[in-house]
Amino acid sequence: MNNWHRITRGSEHDPVATMSKHTSRSTILFNANVLTLDGRDAVATAVLIENGRIKRVLSEYEDLRRGYQAIDLDGATVLPGFIDPHAHPLALGAALRAVDCSPMVVKSIAQIVGQIAEAAADSRESSADWIRARGYDELLLAERRHPNAVDLDRAAPGRMVRLSHGSGHGEVLSSAALDAVGIHKDSTPPPGATIERDPNTGEPTGVLFEMGGWLSDRMPRPSGDVLNDYAETASTAFIAAGVTSVTDAGRDNTVDRMHLYSAMIAEGRFLPRPTVMLSPDGVYPNLESGPGVRVGATKIAITFSSGEMHPDFETLVEIISVAHGAGHQVAVHAVEIEAVVMAAEAFSAVGNRSQIADRRHRIEHASDCPPAIAKMIASAGLSVVTQPAFIYERGDRYVSALKSSAGGSDLTHLYATKSLLDAGTTVAGSSDAPFGPTAPLTGIQAAVTRRSLSGERIGPEQTISIREALRLYGPIAAWIDLQEADVGSIEPGKRADFVVLEREPGEVESTDISGIRVLATLVDGEPVFGSLPGL
Repeated sequence: MNNWHRITRGSEHDPVATMSKHTSRSTILFNANVLTLDGRDAVATAVLIENGRIKRVLSEYEDLRRGYQAIDLDGATVLPGFIDPHAHPLALGAALRAVDCSPMVVKSIAQIVGQIAEAAADSRESSADWIRARGYDELLLAERRHPNAVDLDRAAPGRMVRLSHGSGHGEVLSSAALDAVGIHKDSTPPPGATIERDPNTGEPTGVLFEMGGWLSDRMPRPSGDVLNDYAETASTAFIAAGVTSVTDAGRDNTVDRMHLYSAMIAEGRFLPRPTVMLSPDGVYPNLESGPGVRVGATKIAITFSSGEMHPDFETLVEIISVAHGAGHQVAVHAVEIEAVVMAAEAFSAVGNRSQIADRRHRIEHASDCPPAIAKMIASAGLSVVTQPAFIYERGDRYVSALKSSAGGSDLTHLYATKSLLDAGTTVAGSSDAPFGPTAPLTGIQAAVTRRSLSGERIGPEQTISIREALRLYGPIAAWIDLQEADVGSIEPGKRADFVVLEREPGEVESTDISGIRVLATLVDGEPVFGSLPGL
């Protein structure tokens, strides 16, 4: 692979500038290892692109005539651009700009305090600005507890600080932040949420659960420039990982989010193809309301942090029924066994198996899923969008939690891809970024190995083959996202969205898959990341 060379933007060899002169006519990528992921899992050696779409998939270097732009890939592996059907792009952009308090960086509350104190000392920030930090995991901290307002006050006295849990389901506020959003001793949490209180005084400790959206509504809205920065930051992360289509799975999304993405696409700030899930409380837009943006599923979240399900079963059935009756796909966030069972039963109350399957209704996460529950999901006609990479990134946390508790979940049932597939459920992989690793290759590795960061195997019975894992982020993700006619496999007529890898995932050690280098990412046949040879 020694003839690969780096191409810099703005130079005469800028791949976007150079290829765009040719893709409007014809471009051929040849001398490649093309894993089409079509229905036959065919392998080819070349792809012919015309006007941003795949014209032909070739088994040999043929039909090359004058006027074609020929790109020799020197044996590199070409896959359909990865599809991430469940992520939070703008939250990812914000997270990448926040103070990093993830387990890879901090091992104790004292180190969290140090990280935030360093940010507070930054002279470029106004003392009136909020300090955002994220990524902590109480079970992987030396103190094995959540930080609280006292800790954050020590880090940044008098400052408004918001520290988000790595799962996205918990927050810690400083005293000034609690005052700013109006949380005090007599405050009542919103339905399904929890305000942790000191058992002796009843005062809020600063630790909150399932209140992220509530907090965001009470904090200053990011400016247009800040949102643009978040979008560009997230876009860069996705395309660097080979992701060419991504679904914003925010539970509170409205049509305004679609308009935001449309503007960012028009300005070239967001390069993956976006799909936007929408809140059931908002107005469902027509297909023309967001140029360049697809309307996604109606998103419903079942929360269980307060010991009670929210929404309750009857309300959940009603919300699903309204969306189903209007012809919309429904995606229900369900993590715990109780929530997964409730979701499956609610869908069954709305329609029979074929009616549910025809709409491609889906459960997001199904994190704890024994075989009996997997069969229940399949019987209901539901699909599942899971996060295999959580086994890699959070696996050591799960082991720690199991060892410190009496009983607890069987780790074999966590993100149980094999059980779901064996039950006949359609399963796609996703990142849930920023709450999980952005790179699909990390999820693919985790699905194949079931190994955590430390190398511990977690539920090895749930391992799947490399081809099954690749399909989770290709044709299956496209099907679940209702866009299989356009993307997800390399076939004539589909969009020329590709990821070019230095090595084939099936030809390296399974524990090395996540380290495979993404050489280039193409959208509509044009490189948006990396470098290409032969130019």
